Amino acid sequence: MEKSKNQVNFEEEYSQKPIPQSMRKHWFYAASVYIGMCAVLACSMAGGGLIYGLTLSQAILAMFLGLVTLLVFFYIPLGKIGAEQGLNTYMIGECAFGKRGSDIATSFIVTVIPCIAWYGIEVSIATQAMAAVIPMSKIVFNIVTLIFGIVFAFPAMYGIISMAWLNWISLPIMIYIIIFGVGKAIMGTGISGLWAYNPQQNMGLMWGINMQIGMIAVGCSFVADYTRWIKNKWSDMTYSGIVGLFPATSVLTIAGMIMALSATKLGVKEPWNIVEVMMKLGMPAMALVFVFLLQWTTCITSAYSSGLALNKVFGGSRFYLTLFSALVGTAFAISGIVSHFLGFVSILASWVTPVAGVIITEYFFVSRKSFIQKEGIYWPGLISVLIGGFVSWKVKFFIPAINGLVIGGLLYYIYHRALGLCVSTENMVKAE
Repeated sequence: MEKSKNQVNFEEEYSQKPIPQSMRKHWFYAASVYIGMCAVLACSMAGGGLIYGLTLSQAILAMFLGLVTLLVFFYIPLGKIGAEQGLNTYMIGECAFGKRGSDIATSFIVTVIPCIAWYGIEVSIATQAMAAVIPMSKIVFNIVTLIFGIVFAFPAMYGIISMAWLNWISLPIMIYIIIFGVGKAIMGTGISGLWAYNPQQNMGLMWGINMQIGMIAVGCSFVADYTRWIKNKWSDMTYSGIVGLFPATSVLTIAGMIMALSATKLGVKEPWNIVEVMMKLGMPAMALVFVFLLQWTTCITSAYSSGLALNKVFGGSRFYLTLFSALVGTAFAISGIVSHFLGFVSILASWVTPVAGVIITEYFFVSRKSFIQKEGIYWPGLISVLIGGFVSWKVKFFIPAINGLVIGGLLYYIYHRALGLCVSTENMVKAE
């Protein structure tokens, strides 16, 4: 108990301060957090969502290209900023949006709203799985949802270090479900049947890439929360990103594609509803009972980051703010947020990516790593995000998520370049 208390105090102390170099960890620490973040049934839901509008080969290609895009344009540059400065996303955002503006952009757009919503989706999946095994009334269902929502938040309340062990406990359970589910799907459909599948309406490769980016855009946008704990090396960012993003996401998403494809032929209308897919494939009751453990890993990451963001905005105890965010997410779960899964992912792809674009542009191209935090609301940054998000959301051209990243960052750079506000290489040399 004393150790847990000390961990909470440590987390409180550094929630708004740089992590000292002497306390930095191996790159695998950040990778393990992202392995746990990606080793969830939500990735299988993404696979089902891709199958809804793509063939199997198209879906696999869209997944891979989406992950490469996330690694190169989000994880590595944002992760490097976190490692160099030792600060979390919300403190870093003050350079591009101002202290109060960061509350809107990095805290609410990137973190509080998406993470709380994700928390609700994951809790809802866990409760639906339990209800598939133990029939329950609507009232009992809501009570079980509330219990799960509170219990899942405990590790996050006690800090990031307590997350890693839970990730490894969940992996064997996930492996069993994948092997069983994919095996049943292949036996029912056949290898040739999988490759011959065609959706009712082919949405196109760009749509699929955008969906994949939207699935993990939030997680990659607050990567600084975790890379600030590791050593400041480009190679460490790359290694942690590849190991953290690709293996778990690829396996679970492709497994989700195969299971959803087979379940679709058995009459499932919403292939992203992983619980319905598992039931249709005849998944054993015990596997469905274990589902709530698998949701725990993503829930604690979402609760932890939203707790940090609320701490940045309002101050106070990160411990209790984490609990508060979990309770709000649980309320979303009870209200039925999982029914709007695909629309939610599309919105994330449009509105979260411009924030990342502005932060990256500010740090690497405008201030050139000067890291000058601004007071109040810095309107050029906020307006660039709003324009980039709106255009990405409304104009369906190329890949909306990339459009938002580029438009937000480009507008921010043009404004500063036109007014001569960019730090030049010559000025940097003189300052040194």
